[in-house]
Amino acid sequence: MRTVRCHLNTLLVLALVALAFEVIGCASSRRPAATAPSGKPEEAQIAPAQFGPAPAKITSINTKYQFAVIDFSSRALPPLGTRMTVYRDGKRVGAIQITEPVSARFATADILEGGLRIGDEAR
Repeated sequence: MRTVRCHLNTLLVLALVALAFEVIGCASSRRPAATAPSGKPEEAQIAPAQFGPAPAKITSINTKYQFAVIDFSSRALPPLGTRMTVYRDGKRVGAIQITEPVSARFATADILEGGLRIGDEAR
């Protein structure tokens, strides 16, 4: 029992040391904020941390009628009328609203804003 507790204490110390190095590494790799022509720092719109299910993926886009087909195989389909933000490489690129038709894992969505591409993530 005593050796198990000793091993657990050792693992805890190692995990805390690894976490400390991660925090120090992240803090030292920060870049200075870019500035806008007005002289104020620009704020990048970065995607929020992903804790829930994987995001839905855009599988098709119709530019003529401004709608997209979204694959919800990795998460539950949201209700009709739900507005979602679309991200590409972690940055906000547009917005959509879920419309009909909706099938088992696919839904259509009106493109409200942005230049969306196949593979973008809807959250």
